[in-house]
Amino acid sequence: MKFMHLKGLKQTHFFQPNFLKLQSKQKKKKTKLDTRYQLKPYTLLFSITVSLLIFTLSFIINILFIVQPISAQTNLSSSSSLSANQTQDILDPLPSWKDVTVKHNIIEFVQNVTDSEKTNYYIPPEDRIAVFDNDGTLWSEKPIPFQGYFSIDRVPAVVAKNPELKNISPFKEILAKNFTALKDMTEKEAMDLIVTTHSNISEIEFNNLVKKWAQNATHPETKRLFVDMVYQPMLELLHFLKTNQFKEFIVSGGGVDFMREALSSVYEIPKDQIIGSSLKYKFIDKINNTNNDINNNKSFIFREPVLDSFDNTYEKPANIVLHIGKVPVIVAGNSDGDLQMLEYADDNNPTGKSLKILIHHDDPIREFSYDKGAEKVLEDAKKRNWNIVSMKDDFATIFPPIGIK
Repeated sequence: MKFMHLKGLKQTHFFQPNFLKLQSKQKKKKTKLDTRYQLKPYTLLFSITVSLLIFTLSFIINILFIVQPISAQTNLSSSSSLSANQTQDILDPLPSWKDVTVKHNIIEFVQNVTDSEKTNYYIPPEDRIAVFDNDGTLWSEKPIPFQGYFSIDRVPAVVAKNPELKNISPFKEILAKNFTALKDMTEKEAMDLIVTTHSNISEIEFNNLVKKWAQNATHPETKRLFVDMVYQPMLELLHFLKTNQFKEFIVSGGGVDFMREALSSVYEIPKDQIIGSSLKYKFIDKINNTNNDINNNKSFIFREPVLDSFDNTYEKPANIVLHIGKVPVIVAGNSDGDLQMLEYADDNNPTGKSLKILIHHDDPIREFSYDKGAEKVLEDAKKRNWNIVSMKDDFATIFPPIGIK
């Protein structure tokens, strides 16, 4: 749209001297000039200003109509992406599981107990308790449980403070790097190793040692970080249950403080939902502190060299009651040490309202193959019709890509 510039008004006949003279002559002749269509200067100026305003408003409105669809398309694109991810979860919440019976049983169970219209199966969110063993269930445990490697790495520092240990098994073999001999360790020697390397230290210092170890320690065979030796299908199961309002707990024979520091963030399970074996703790303050150098004379928790609770076999159901206070409706394990908590869930829930999962290590190519230590639970699982997960046949993949969990 083009508008007449105000300077152009000077060139019109309305503002020429000849026109003024004409008016004068007409007055003398007493002839009345028709002024119906005559625009006065201020009227024309007002008209132009209004036109400019209308044009400006029209321009702004057009711009808004252009920008809004673009913004809407951007938001739609973002929503579509989010929707696609959610759709993927709905279509296949367990993509690393092969399309087999066990996978179908898990998904069907979750769908049944979360559907309020299925009154025979529905479980309210506050009662959706799922418990998992850790070693061999959520992450690998061979050649030895990974906490054992942490203990081995601690030996030089512990022996430096306690020289009398250097001639005692298994400390003597570890210092000589005779790791083959460790396979013949007695249960007492293994327990002595863990208790000695995990005690006589403040809780804060111990936690910091575990964090640092977890960030750097690697598996001797796979060369992966130990925290990358978790099972991808089980991570997906944890996520699937969490999105369906299950509250998840780890109930393991491993050290509770070790698991809390090394694995809480890996599994996205809060530290207060991790139950495990523990040493005896002692509260130290200025009254009973005999070593003022520890913790700058501030109060702290001291780890004594005494085993307080070994969370295995019959202790697992007892600790579930003690720390959770509810019967779990989902239990997953892999060894005879998990048999009792699997029985507990099976015997104390109505039919159709519990899911028992047993991980069977039968894949020597991608992980390890062994039944030792799981003979009894495998036998009972078959008799009770629990879900036995074959790592070879049911897991499409074992470990997550490096650095991605």
